[in-house]
Amino acid sequence: MLKILLLEDEENTREYLKRLLLEVTGITQVFDTSSVEEAIVWTETNQPDIILLDIELENNKTNGLDVAKTIYKFYKDAFIIFVTGYSQYAVDSFEVHPYSYIMKPVNINKFKRLIGEIVDKIELGKKPKTDIITFKVKNEVIHINTIDIVFFEVQRHKTFIYTQAGVWESHRSLEELDRLLGPNFLRLHRSFIVNVKKIKKTREISNRSYEIEFWDYPKRALMSRYYYSQYKKYFKIK
Repeated sequence: MLKILLLEDEENTREYLKRLLLEVTGITQVFDTSSVEEAIVWTETNQPDIILLDIELENNKTNGLDVAKTIYKFYKDAFIIFVTGYSQYAVDSFEVHPYSYIMKPVNINKFKRLIGEIVDKIELGKKPKTDIITFKVKNEVIHINTIDIVFFEVQRHKTFIYTQAGVWESHRSLEELDRLLGPNFLRLHRSFIVNVKKIKKTREISNRSYEIEFWDYPKRALMSRYYYSQYKKYFKIK
């Protein structure tokens, strides 16, 4: 059973969002509150799968972004979604790696689609990660062992799979592949998923991005600064 936390200080909005959440297949229970303290304590005790936080909490001394930062210090496994009427918080929010933003007024279809996507991602995450990536090319089905993959790249809505044996083209999205791949693959850019076992070194090429060089492979990938903290965490870089 999925655990959902909803922090929203406006009562009508909170009840509305809770009702929408319960209409999504796979969600049967939502803990909703207007209290920052209650939300933090409940998270520490129950470790929810999804956390929805209103950023502008007028009836509290802090805002939803600060709540997320507090929670992130002791619990990092939830999908965090910010609910807001403003976009100026986007840069600061990357500290807690939010999954998405929901802008007010809430679009019902987009909201349900987003939550449904997360539910599917959680359910898929409970399944064993695959060692083989399969995709169809014309009248053939190609099977590639993931240990042979150097990185994935999206160009013009097509995904390219780079291996020592050659480059393959697939219509599978990076989001879908990210759900299937094991812990040796990291999403380090909106256009790249990288096999971390193949990385030789990274080089800062601007204040917004890094270049990734691989062992015995001529092509290179990119890493954005927004994913750099994930890279540092994986390799325990101080």
